[in-house]
Amino acid sequence: MSRQPAESFKGYDIFTIAIPTKDGTWSAMTEIQKMGAEGLEISQSFSGPFEAATEAEAKNAALREAEKKIVDMIASPVGGDL
Repeated sequence: MSRQPAESFKGYDIFTIAIPTKDGTWSAMTEIQKMGAEGLEISQSFSGPFEAATEAEAKNAALREAEKKIVDMIASPVGGDL
């Protein structure tokens, strides 16, 4: 079974992971992956965790932060793409 990314952004697949917290909110984080010169490159715990009242809000916050980090990473690569 393969998982589907929440979105693809500038050549990176972004995956969101959300879990309910003990206090009834949601916590979400992302990981990204892309095909590089040496195969699949993965960066776990790329953005987050973000807590919000709903699963969708937490995931959206994590996705927006991942997009910002990807833009920054492309603009100023240090030691590789991931």
